[in-house]
Amino acid sequence: MTTARPVALLDLDGTLMDSASGIVAAVRSAYEGVGLPAPSEAVMRSFAGPPIAWSFTTHGVPADLLDAAIAGYGDHFSREGVWDTRVFDGIPDALAALRDAGVLLVVATAKPFRWALPICEEVGLSPLLDHVVGAPDDESETKGQIIGRALDWVRGTVGDAPVRAVMLGDREHDVHGAADHGLPCLGALWGYGGEDELRAAGAVDVLATPADVPAAVLARVSG
Repeated sequence: MTTARPVALLDLDGTLMDSASGIVAAVRSAYEGVGLPAPSEAVMRSFAGPPIAWSFTTHGVPADLLDAAIAGYGDHFSREGVWDTRVFDGIPDALAALRDAGVLLVVATAKPFRWALPICEEVGLSPLLDHVVGAPDDESETKGQIIGRALDWVRGTVGDAPVRAVMLGDREHDVHGAADHGLPCLGALWGYGGEDELRAAGAVDVLATPADVPAAVLARVSG
């Protein structure tokens, strides 16, 4: 019997890195640009992770202003916010431990690929990762679609070998996206979603710190 290849699909914002500050600044600029009052700081922090169009629509931007808000966000973020981020303490050690255990590590993020890849390179995550899959520039894909493309890459890489995968993320979109493909999702409590959101969405477990990641992932993908 062929042993299944263990795979961890990893969210980026709120899971591997704390990027809220740069995202909040870009969101605030976008609301100002379309003449709408910005929501609370807590609400703007919740923009970190989900597709940006969903966040703007959910938080008061009407359809006729949506394209302008997205463009304003993208302009500000690409100039300033993209580099206003840091890797969560303990994440590099967790990723290194998983790689040492033979786990394939693939980022699946709703952040556009044009930002996700250079950010991973800039903060030093790239050497710890096997691949990065991000959203198209217009952020039109759901998290499930992004995860699907990540899984396509995995299958193309491992060939006919079976795959045993788990998702790690901090928002309900990560849980639902994983479920679209029959995958379990581990919740990252150091991110932006919180335990109630993650458990309500169906996370199979919630992890308190990055130090908990290796054991939790291996428990799901080994065997």
